[in-house]
Amino acid sequence: MIEAIREVGEHSLRKDHINSEDSEGLIEIFCEDIQGRSPKPPHILTIDLERKDNQFLFIRVTEEEYSTEKNSRYLYRFGSSRGSNVTPTSKVTDIGKTYPNKIKSWFEQDFTKSPYSLAEKDLQYIKSLKDCLEANESVIIGQIETFLVDIRLKKESALITLMVKENNQRQYLGDIELFRSIFIKKTRVSLYQKYTTESIASNQICSVCRKKKEEVYGFVSTFNFYTVDKPGMVSGGFDQSKAWKNYPVCLGCALALERGKKYLDNFSTFRFYGFDYYVIPKPLLESNTEVYDILKIFHSEGDRIKMNENYHSLMSDTKDEIFHLLSEKENSFLCNILIYQENNNEFKIERYIEDIFPSRLKELFNAKNIIDAKSTLQFQVPLFKDKKKVGDRPFEFTFESIVHFFGKEIDHDARTYFLDIVSRIFTGKQLSYPFVLSGITRKIRKSFAQNSFTKESTLRGLALLAYLNELKLLGDHKDGITMTDQTKSIVVDASSDTKKKADAIFLEFPTFFDSPAKRAVFLEGILCQKLLNIQYSERKATPFRIKLQGLKLDQRRVQGLLPEIQNKLEEYKKNYYRDLERLISTSMVEAGNDWRLSKDEIAFYFILGMNLVDQFVFEKQDDGGIINE
Repeated sequence: MIEAIREVGEHSLRKDHINSEDSEGLIEIFCEDIQGRSPKPPHILTIDLERKDNQFLFIRVTEEEYSTEKNSRYLYRFGSSRGSNVTPTSKVTDIGKTYPNKIKSWFEQDFTKSPYSLAEKDLQYIKSLKDCLEANESVIIGQIETFLVDIRLKKESALITLMVKENNQRQYLGDIELFRSIFIKKTRVSLYQKYTTESIASNQICSVCRKKKEEVYGFVSTFNFYTVDKPGMVSGGFDQSKAWKNYPVCLGCALALERGKKYLDNFSTFRFYGFDYYVIPKPLLESNTEVYDILKIFHSEGDRIKMNENYHSLMSDTKDEIFHLLSEKENSFLCNILIYQENNNEFKIERYIEDIFPSRLKELFNAKNIIDAKSTLQFQVPLFKDKKKVGDRPFEFTFESIVHFFGKEIDHDARTYFLDIVSRIFTGKQLSYPFVLSGITRKIRKSFAQNSFTKESTLRGLALLAYLNELKLLGDHKDGITMTDQTKSIVVDASSDTKKKADAIFLEFPTFFDSPAKRAVFLEGILCQKLLNIQYSERKATPFRIKLQGLKLDQRRVQGLLPEIQNKLEEYKKNYYRDLERLISTSMVEAGNDWRLSKDEIAFYFILGMNLVDQFVFEKQDDGGIINE
């Protein structure tokens, strides 16, 4: 992973002609992008000061528009959540805390010591600036708060920085050589100085480029995926100065990694179902940089690309992902997917999926298209905006159908399994059919017990199983253990209308209806729902539901339900489903005494029949003739 990010950074440095050996290049590399992933740029609030006769005068707080070209002039880089940043430039949250913690406290450092070791004239400059800010603190905070009122109402963000007017020229911190020098010294020393300790070694192997370098550092934290702030987290003992043994990085690689992360943040970061992920490109040949261009094009022209009705998504139910575009390319590069969560400046790697060719992405989308085309799966699902239902939309298979069963609920968190399934889909590794089915039936049984609708969950479950089977990830399913493509014809003596409707579904999912037992359970689910519909029409209640035992069904119970359903239909004098009953009975006879279906399978096929009852609307038949249903 680290090597791939370094390669991205090296490409970016070459492409943008950035020389990491001069001050301008170092500032460009280490300055953070203030806007980040926010859809709206921040408001820039400047504390305007004027320097006369080596003294500073406070003028006013002003607001200006954000400009990406000024990133290196704002000179922003986050320092510590409990301390100051690298410079007195900070994002604003609560100004009552931001000002003392990020602006005022910055000037309280000892600039006579390393890494600064400032000359007397520079120390005087800092002191005069500090005195001015302290003398006008209440006025400055008040004026900032006035601007923040409107910014908060718009739910937007802001950045506070200093502006110095001298000789009729307005200077950002990045225009002032003193602050540029401080910025470079502080960022470079942060690679090896932390916790009041230095971790640096000479003539050692860099863990990234695997070459012996004059110096390697122990506190390179491009991604904060590990920490050495606690005893026991350092190789060889509790000595934090030996942290370089855990993760030695040379200066060149540290700079490339920093640039690589910035490139990924700007052009290749996406989000799905509570997780962020990077798509990390890896050209097979160094000279082939097409994939980098694709990332930039999608970043700048994504809205236009996504307007194409043929552009599809897979990871989420939006089109804010790049995989379909990548799937149309030749196998001249690989993609690595880094799924992570970042909270409180902690970077937690959830999954790292390596070496995905565009051809593999193509396979995933081809399987998706097959599932989306199935007539049985043409149904509506709720459409939400800001967590509120605003309508319905046609179902389309995405990984939303995985998180639907393996996501986070109030009493159940299965996101680890969700990420495992996603990883296996991309890499083509086998999945356990019983495990996936158990996750599906758990969700359905829970909804059934709460008298909630189960149709969406049931059809999403069918779509998920069919998708995984299309990719041949469920192995061979037979006798409740594996999957097979073998199919059997249904030998029945039923009306052509009933048989056609059943066959249409069986032929659309041949792998899932490859035994008479599965067909019998499915068809009995249809008949049961017919009875429940009649009960609700007659009594506004469905007392027969209790007979289904919360869908904890087995072979014996399903066999016993058939005569009970028939008797109830006779009691209501509405047994219009003789052909369907004969079809069920014939399938049960053909299935024999040993169905070899798990309870989860029986529950799933039964509820699937119940939820596809609308596809079995036909002329009712009773002893007195035909009645339209």
